[in-house]
Amino acid sequence: MPEGKEEICEGCTVVIQKGTYLKTCRVLRGRTYAFGKRGGGQFTLNIEGALGCLFGSSFKMEKTSNKLFKIQKTEDFSSSLDIVMEGGEDNRDLRDDGRSQKLTPEEIIQLKDSGLTGKEVIQTITESSTTFKDKTVYSQEKYVKKKQKKYDEIIVIHRPSIRLLCNMYYTQDPLKISLKLARNHCGLFFSNLRLDTLSQLLCHVNVQPGGCFAVFESGTQGLVTAAMLHRMGTTGHLVQIYHGNHPQRDAVDLMNFTTQELEVLSFINLTKLPEVAQKQESTANGTEEMEINSKNEDDKKGEDIDSLTRVIKAENSEQATEKTSDDAEGKKKEFTRPRKFVRSQVQDVQVSSAVLRECIEGLVVACRQYPNNITRDLLQYLKPGHPFVIFSPYKEPLMELFMEMKAQNGTNLRLSETWLRHYQVLPQRTHPEINMSGGGGYLLYGTRIMKE
Repeated sequence: MPEGKEEICEGCTVVIQKGTYLKTCRVLRGRTYAFGKRGGGQFTLNIEGALGCLFGSSFKMEKTSNKLFKIQKTEDFSSSLDIVMEGGEDNRDLRDDGRSQKLTPEEIIQLKDSGLTGKEVIQTITESSTTFKDKTVYSQEKYVKKKQKKYDEIIVIHRPSIRLLCNMYYTQDPLKISLKLARNHCGLFFSNLRLDTLSQLLCHVNVQPGGCFAVFESGTQGLVTAAMLHRMGTTGHLVQIYHGNHPQRDAVDLMNFTTQELEVLSFINLTKLPEVAQKQESTANGTEEMEINSKNEDDKKGEDIDSLTRVIKAENSEQATEKTSDDAEGKKKEFTRPRKFVRSQVQDVQVSSAVLRECIEGLVVACRQYPNNITRDLLQYLKPGHPFVIFSPYKEPLMELFMEMKAQNGTNLRLSETWLRHYQVLPQRTHPEINMSGGGGYLLYGTRIMKE
């Protein structure tokens, strides 16, 4: 998607919000997406009507067939909360015995199929409840909001952001969700990386434009890489180190990054790191013999990386120009999906190796498996005096790594767990919310030092 584009265009990824439910979709003509749980509550939605509208717009779902809906932009967003009436003082006399609702589930489905709007269905349900008018106003609002999630016909389409993606992943039960990859037949579980933990991670590693950073992540669906790439903009270098056949970059693909932003990112397999280490040792031995020209070498520190990047960029632009000319000669195509990778795998390894040989300014390790061995292998590419951050959903391996780093090459070490809890703020009823997240993982951060 072009930089600064505020309108929804074909091929871009959007976040659809229906109540508190979030789902990512790619806007394509003629494409439909399934929403809700399988069974009576599932329906199919065509979001083609959002093309040309601004991000953040509200849309009303209009039924076209049995369970197929299309969307139409609406400016008059009428909330169902005006159904709430004056309630009782408290709920002490109410009993949740399941007999307060006169309508059966079959009758409610018939109401939906009869053509009533979502607000009219909710109003009918509240009028058929024998205890609704006796509830407090706050309880009535909670009841209506719960029904809105199921029966309301208003959706909002947002531009993808790190906050929305992190909340979407986390609310999908992070300790149980599993993504099966058919390519290598292995299960990758999403680590419980909460938004506040992610913000602390980015703060401690000091991610900023123009820097050189490396990240190894497994089980976070590319969320850490996407967050770091979003902060770096179009300058600097970010190396994603991965284990297996393919890097995890689901969140990167959902963020609608431009080609200029994706050029900052490169990939390298963990098995290629020993080759980089050998080249780094040979380079270090060569520089010991040429101490007189140390100033000139410092001035040329990033020239090899920049020149290599320019050469690869020129090759890719020539290929893109040839492809464009070929398309112009033939028939006009409707839509071509943007490239996920701006370089080939060989070119990515070359750029990543050049960045790692020059040493990086920050290291992030976020994985669900045992992180200690991976951290030991990657710390050699970090400049002395620069920060590193290791995330793990378990504290035991980080405690072991804390003692090891303290005895060897780490200082200013901290092992922390962020604690987040939302509060309900109401007159004479301000208290923490009943349901809260059990934990957002653990962070071990510090600074690497070089001992004599």
